[in-house]
Amino acid sequence: KQENRLAACKMAACLLSVLLLGLGNAADAPSCNTAKDESCLLDDEPSENADNINRTDVAPKLPKYHHGFQQPVDLPCVDPEKEIPGIFEKILKMRSKWVARRPGSEGTIESLPEYKKLLEELDLHYYTLGAIHNYMSHEECQKMENELGETMKESFQPIYEQVRSVLEQTLGEPVVLRDNMHLSFRIFTSEVLKSELARKVAGEMHSTPHFDIVYNSLPWPGSAKFNHSISFTLPIKLPPAGHGLKIYHAYHDAYNGVWKDYKLNDIPPIMIKDAFQLDSHTHYYTPGTLTLHSGMELHCIPPFKAPPLSSGIVVYRITLQGWGVWRENDVTKGGTWHIFS
Repeated sequence: KQENRLAACKMAACLLSVLLLGLGNAADAPSCNTAKDESCLLDDEPSENADNINRTDVAPKLPKYHHGFQQPVDLPCVDPEKEIPGIFEKILKMRSKWVARRPGSEGTIESLPEYKKLLEELDLHYYTLGAIHNYMSHEECQKMENELGETMKESFQPIYEQVRSVLEQTLGEPVVLRDNMHLSFRIFTSEVLKSELARKVAGEMHSTPHFDIVYNSLPWPGSAKFNHSISFTLPIKLPPAGHGLKIYHAYHDAYNGVWKDYKLNDIPPIMIKDAFQLDSHTHYYTPGTLTLHSGMELHCIPPFKAPPLSSGIVVYRITLQGWGVWRENDVTKGGTWHIFS
């Protein structure tokens, strides 16, 4: 039986090389296929043509942050020594409110029945705390806001305000919580990995490379400009070995269909499975430091590596996760960023 399980694990690793495991309802999308082309290498400085690519005529005054390649920006937000431990403890105390989430979107896993069976046998899952739109419809999020919103705000309002304030300072325009809803957390814990086989599979498993178009899950007025969107992550707890965001050297503007590499050269769209051929790097998180990016760089969550089961050590990857869309003012120039989970 153990030999069968090991064979299944090898099969899973093979499948992973063809189709990575999708987390939640992350949007699958094609990617650059020029893995060995120097034009896909990381470039610390934007091209002189960057402004022509990124800027459009959507408003009299454009927001500071816009689509087009921008490397993630790290912004000090919450004191890692004085505040983060208390936030972590509050999240643990609210464990009864955690919602288990199966790895992989419905379509991804249904297309690989053997792989789906293995994941179910291993009982691989993680959690979310709070309403979050890449796992729930807007109506479901509103319902959870009515049920849990007050508790979330009582527990985490100070960091909500710190996140909002830091984003506002960086973006240079007003930032508000969409519909005054709470922000939410994504929680990975080694406690759910109850066998060495489960830990091996989780330790090799990436999420599906994707672009952040979670804003499609919400209704918006005409003043919302989807080519001006942001993604942000506030790490609360990370494994001792660290963790972060894997970024492939390509980006896609889902609003107007532009595909570029890190040198801002045009690239042809291809199937998502070919993302493995791309050059990539990992942007490592720091607890208490807010990571801001456009969400249009092809990216994914790297494998969650847990210590051996025999060690008895429990590790976590806990992040506050959110996105934002810029809405143009009706009369005056400029606009306001509406953030949400």
